[in-house]
Amino acid sequence: MDNTSRSAPSHSHSRSLVELLRKNIIGAISSTVKGNRWRVVVVDRPSLKIVSMALEMQSILEQNVMAVQLITRNRQAYPEMDAIYILVPCADSVMRMIDDFKPGPGHPENHQTKYAHAHLFFTGKLPELLFSQLASSTAAPYIKGVTELFVEYNPFESRVFLTTPSEQPFYSLYSPHAADKMERDLDAASDRLLSVIAALEIHPFVRFYRPANPTSSNNSSDSGNDSSQDSACPRIAEAMARRLQLKLNEHYAHEYSDTDNKDPRQQQNSDSVVIVLDRSIDMFAPLVHELTYQAMVHDIIDLGDGAKYIREKKATNGQVERVEAELSEKTDWLWEKLRHEHIGSVAQKLADRIERLVSESTGIKAAQSDGKKLTVTEMKAALAELPEFKRLQSLYSLHSDLATQCLEISSKRNLPALVNFEQEIVTQTSADGKHVGQMSLETRLIALLDDEGLDKSDRIRLLFLYLVYANGGSAEDRRRLEEVPQCLTINDKHAAINLRQLGIPTNKKQSELNKPSAKKTYSWDTFAHADPDKHEPWFVPAVKRIIFEQLNGDLDDTLFPWTRETLPENIPKHILNVTATSLRR
Repeated sequence: MDNTSRSAPSHSHSRSLVELLRKNIIGAISSTVKGNRWRVVVVDRPSLKIVSMALEMQSILEQNVMAVQLITRNRQAYPEMDAIYILVPCADSVMRMIDDFKPGPGHPENHQTKYAHAHLFFTGKLPELLFSQLASSTAAPYIKGVTELFVEYNPFESRVFLTTPSEQPFYSLYSPHAADKMERDLDAASDRLLSVIAALEIHPFVRFYRPANPTSSNNSSDSGNDSSQDSACPRIAEAMARRLQLKLNEHYAHEYSDTDNKDPRQQQNSDSVVIVLDRSIDMFAPLVHELTYQAMVHDIIDLGDGAKYIREKKATNGQVERVEAELSEKTDWLWEKLRHEHIGSVAQKLADRIERLVSESTGIKAAQSDGKKLTVTEMKAALAELPEFKRLQSLYSLHSDLATQCLEISSKRNLPALVNFEQEIVTQTSADGKHVGQMSLETRLIALLDDEGLDKSDRIRLLFLYLVYANGGSAEDRRRLEEVPQCLTINDKHAAINLRQLGIPTNKKQSELNKPSAKKTYSWDTFAHADPDKHEPWFVPAVKRIIFEQLNGDLDDTLFPWTRETLPENIPKHILNVTATSLRR
């Protein structure tokens, strides 16, 4: 190997995680350029998914790349070309790469290899054992360099990424029957979170959510049987945070081992904090309906692959054709601008953009200055000549159709009224700021559950929301579940009872035990009052409140401890946004 040690790529800060991923991969490929020589890119299936998130195939081929090959397939050899391997750091991919540089079978005298040389780029941290195997293998003389890219994350949006480690992470993390899967998924998720941290070149402090009455692991049954077992949620966030801290320590030890630079955190100039939470921190947020555009689309519209909307469109020949549109900030700038708007104002925003185009049209302005009044046909013709209108026309049609469909479904399911009731359950406060008693909520809940017009999914969500509000599936709650068989299947009933796995108590004794912690620091009954006319929710999700408390230096150190041994007094004060000489309260 030309490089006997691994190296890390040089990154620069980027606002968009998608652009950062794209830049890192393109940078890796282009770093091997020597003159105008052609090269081959070799990937495995997991790394191909990562590359495809940020790059079109054409973008790769434009880097003097002859072909992109899958390492698990029989591939054409290019013995005169270098190969750029972009692989996940696993034994199977490493061994397949080594096999590419072995003599032909049955012909040891034939030293021709599949490629001239290998430039190795791994999507994450390469284990020492695999690195040693590479260094001692027959492929070692052909390896020009080994680089860890740290790109094992899915940039779902420019500032949103996924580290989902498996197809059923919720089950593996919370089920008492999936302890082995939980360990695996936590390890994989922490590896992917390390990738994000390394790619952003930050050196964060780590803290985590520790519930007041946690268990070391889930130990209650999810079979739906009545049980008095402990309902306190396991320390999932703590287990994840501890893993992440260990991986960060290893990463920094390697990053600074060959330099005179010290770990930036030891110099107390780090300005980043990672807060590890798990779903038990807020059981209301995933159950209440949101009336913002993006939230409604994902909630009530059937999207293919999570982001693809298929609609019917009338072609110029009069035929109706099915058109697929991707709701992504990469391909739809209008979606990016409108997605956080209230659904009721999306149509008006679209109309305002068209009106602004009309007012900015030079042709229309000239006509108006001459005192001429344009007909609708003439105005359409003038608009058709505007480049922005041509771009906007198809997008306007898409979002007009999508917003209209959301409003129609919302009206049919009477979601505005349902949202108001959900907010009253969560906040125990009406829209006019008055306290709403439990008896009143129960009476209205029963009436809603008996309403045949209520959508089944809304009925289940409403019932689960009330169980969370009432502090769990007690014996009385389960009796109520039996009274609405038309609403719930046996699996739905088990799901309601399994709320205990997330710390929702299942009997009165456990309910009283958990009440003090449920009200501490991020209490659900503390919320921001807002004018309903502004379409703003009253309930503030726990995540938002936790972030603001972190920024203000108010986040409770008992519920959200730090992973490092450093005492809170030694943590840089600008992280906590306080000026006191001591952080003790």
